[in-house]
Amino acid sequence: MHPNITANKWMKACIMICILTYLYFVTRKLHLQNIADDQFFLAIFNSGHILEKVAQRYFTWTGRFPLELLMTTTIGFKLFWKLAVPISVVVLCYSICRITHKKVSLPAFALCMFFFASIPADINTDASWWITGFYNYLLPVALCVYTFSVSNSCSNSKIEKTLCLLFSFYFSYMEQAGIAYLVAMCVLLTCKKEKRNYFNFLLLLVVIINLIICLKAPGNENRFYLETWTWYPQYQTYGIFNKLSLGFDKLHQLMTFKFNIPLIGLATSLIVARSYGEDMRASIKISMVVVISFIALSIANSLTGFFTTGSFFFSTTLNSSNWSSIKIYLSYLYIFVVISSMFIIMLEMFTSNKISIMPITSMLLGFMTVTMMGMSPTVYASGFRVDFLFEIMCIVSCMYLFKSFTNTTTQIIK
Repeated sequence: MHPNITANKWMKACIMICILTYLYFVTRKLHLQNIADDQFFLAIFNSGHILEKVAQRYFTWTGRFPLELLMTTTIGFKLFWKLAVPISVVVLCYSICRITHKKVSLPAFALCMFFFASIPADINTDASWWITGFYNYLLPVALCVYTFSVSNSCSNSKIEKTLCLLFSFYFSYMEQAGIAYLVAMCVLLTCKKEKRNYFNFLLLLVVIINLIICLKAPGNENRFYLETWTWYPQYQTYGIFNKLSLGFDKLHQLMTFKFNIPLIGLATSLIVARSYGEDMRASIKISMVVVISFIALSIANSLTGFFTTGSFFFSTTLNSSNWSSIKIYLSYLYIFVVISSMFIIMLEMFTSNKISIMPITSMLLGFMTVTMMGMSPTVYASGFRVDFLFEIMCIVSCMYLFKSFTNTTTQIIK
């Protein structure tokens, strides 16, 4: 017994050292850029008229008043965001483990942080390590996931409940996070009666009110018209189908991203989790083959330029020069079949009580938060930071499936 205890202690120590080393190097590399939004908001910080300028932006450009107020009052303090970025990463990973595993263990936390660190660099650079991106994406998403973890755990801590109420006045103004929280809470309250309490309903109401204030801001309407003429003049003529098509094109771009480890991990954990159990119907077998082929093609696509010279995926977005290419529509069709197959497998696992509704909800939210970008003329202008919540939802679903797999393995061993 003593050698095993010693080995476990050394293993935990090694894991902790790896986590701290990663956070240390993240902190060291953080800095304000000399151009773009970092300098724009730093100028507001130095102006001495912060409240006036942020209020003006609410009426002329954006509805994210609390996000920009915090950003413009703290961006000039280097120590603040040097500490806040790694703390947000820790809170996010902790909250994901709390949602999926109830009790947070060091191995689960380390696995979660590994997936976070493996989010494609183009996404994490804009959403986490870019200081302005941190205020608008990493921080509100971390607070949103933490708040949901408290709601899901039915915590009786008055401190946690007070913090969640405060946080709900912040993350609600990041549209993707606010909408994702509302959908997740509606599913939670519908499926689990024990979660229906005064606090959760109060949180839901606060988020709804603040999200409406954000979406209905005069600045959002003004920006919509200005951005339409700047980025997508023909956008005003599009119907709902055309806009959703743009959103799907954005989703297709993300799912064919090279080295998208959280997405590959989700697909792999889904296959492994479903491989155990009773015999499969033909539809499940076909879906399994499709998802396995996606894993193989994703790996091959990631290695293009290293060990391979070509890829099945058509990874660029649709534009006037390639819209008639048959390859891009074949790639569209394949990705649509992959998404459908993943849902078919998950729904079958849910109906047979192998998993809860939450990993399905997480995956649905991931796809939804990207596709909904088609409702904005800046669907492509926003860059890759808008894909950040998709990656987090992949990690949540993956951690759920990992737990399901380990539980099944334990039962088989016993």
